[in-house]
Amino acid sequence: MMLSARLLPVVASGRQYGDSRREKGGTGTRSPDRGGGDESDWMQKARKLANKRASQFRRERGAQPVAPAQWRRKRKGEKGDEYGYVEAARGYDDIRKVADDKDELTATAGDGLWRVDFGDLAEEDWGSQWTMTQDEWKSVERLAKETSEPLQALQVFEDAGLRRVNPDISAGMLKIIADKAKSARVDREELSGIRRDSRVAHLLGMCVAAARRGSDALSPVSVANAAWAVGVISTERANSAEMEVLAARAAQVTEDISKRGIADLAWALASCRHASEELFQQIGIRAAVTGLKGFKAFDISTLVYAFAHLGHGADGFLEGLDQWFAGGAEEDVGKEAADANAAKMAASFTAHPLVNTAWSLAVIGGDALRSRAFAALWGEICARGEAAAAEGATVDPSLDGDRIQYGSWKGKNLNQINQAIVAVESAGGAEALALRPAPDSLTAAAESAWMAQRRPPVVSWYQRDVASILSYMGEKHEEEAVCGGYRVDLLVPNPVGVPQQSGGIAIEVDGPSHFARNDPELALGQTRLKHRQLRHLGMSVVSVSVAEWEYLESAEEKVEYLREKMATPAA
Repeated sequence: MMLSARLLPVVASGRQYGDSRREKGGTGTRSPDRGGGDESDWMQKARKLANKRASQFRRERGAQPVAPAQWRRKRKGEKGDEYGYVEAARGYDDIRKVADDKDELTATAGDGLWRVDFGDLAEEDWGSQWTMTQDEWKSVERLAKETSEPLQALQVFEDAGLRRVNPDISAGMLKIIADKAKSARVDREELSGIRRDSRVAHLLGMCVAAARRGSDALSPVSVANAAWAVGVISTERANSAEMEVLAARAAQVTEDISKRGIADLAWALASCRHASEELFQQIGIRAAVTGLKGFKAFDISTLVYAFAHLGHGADGFLEGLDQWFAGGAEEDVGKEAADANAAKMAASFTAHPLVNTAWSLAVIGGDALRSRAFAALWGEICARGEAAAAEGATVDPSLDGDRIQYGSWKGKNLNQINQAIVAVESAGGAEALALRPAPDSLTAAAESAWMAQRRPPVVSWYQRDVASILSYMGEKHEEEAVCGGYRVDLLVPNPVGVPQQSGGIAIEVDGPSHFARNDPELALGQTRLKHRQLRHLGMSVVSVSVAEWEYLESAEEKVEYLREKMATPAA
């Protein structure tokens, strides 16, 4: 094949460069007899030009902040590193020094962050590592609270000396940073930057190390503060291992944690989708023993939501909740006084916590729907609904569901009321549960808001894969079918070879967000409620977990999986 005239000079030039290099003892990247040029000349010119432009850009951009040299990562076996340690993992400065006998582990003086092997640190040395006094901490705390941004507060802490703080102070610093992030309503990207900051990692690492060894240097209140900060800063995206350690420690010291601390712990775990059966069991025991005495209405709402969202056993908690509403055990105060006290407590809830607490009890279901707490909340919701109707409140169904308002409730609250009404109906109705009948005006308003939802369908790759397998099986189906206000991923109205169902089979392709992040088999509250209410509409519900589906390799395996699921749907 002949080369074009335009390329001949280039090739010839390349050969000349290569021959010239070889004459001088250089090495080309290609052999001249293969027609390739010597890259070491023209590539050097190109790199030189690129480096010149990059240098000009850096000068125009100005100096950028960089991690101090002592924070930077060292590779194991680096030259001059006698003991081959890896330093500055996650931004820490590992300043371990090994004595001549190689048994003593100490920390050197100096500025910057540091990390020691707390597992090897003797207990008598544990409390002597921190030099910041409480008086100093109060002064630093005051300065930090005067800032408006989380990074400003973090800078105040760094100026005071992060390596001097003990685990209790570390937890206090984390709480202030989280407070600032929450009040400033920082977005997801900024939160990501905060949780990746080496200074935040240092503070959290201090708390986790103390919690892991069960040290008194991290008080029960500080455990709750650290967990709450993780809930705000990390949400469900990160720090699962750290939350696991903090939750395990909190379960050991639950009785010593303040009432607000208990609520903060529950909220943090719920917001992180982090299950902790042991901790919630301890909260339930405390509730049954103390009757949740001294808890505020907002804390109660938070606790009920956390139990509902994470699906942990709530028997002891429900017992304590009934006592909280009744003002004591019924045998002590009497039934009439207990009912009157419960109605008074329900009336003290503001609009959002009132509905959220009732909805959470509906999610728990079973005995929760027959509890004095639910009866009181339900009665208050009905009373406020009647009052709104008397004032002439109406619903405009032409509006989006989130914009609809009825009385003091807006879209989300009205949707929760509708789900609570359906939950009561599916449990036998208000009369069977000895509840006050829901006013028609409230039922209509809640249903209108529910049906007016205009949420765009979100179809995942897994859902499309399941749909293709259904087609391969010969099953006629509908994607994103709307049933009773719910979007069903895949609706099979007349399944082949399966006993006829009045409403068909609803196949829900549930991704990781439908389950606890540390327990892929624990479905979250909203998912459980949806499945339950779809069954109330006469459907069989099949949950296809992505965690199971992605391990099926062939079409035959997927067909067998779906056939088995559809033949024995979840109860």
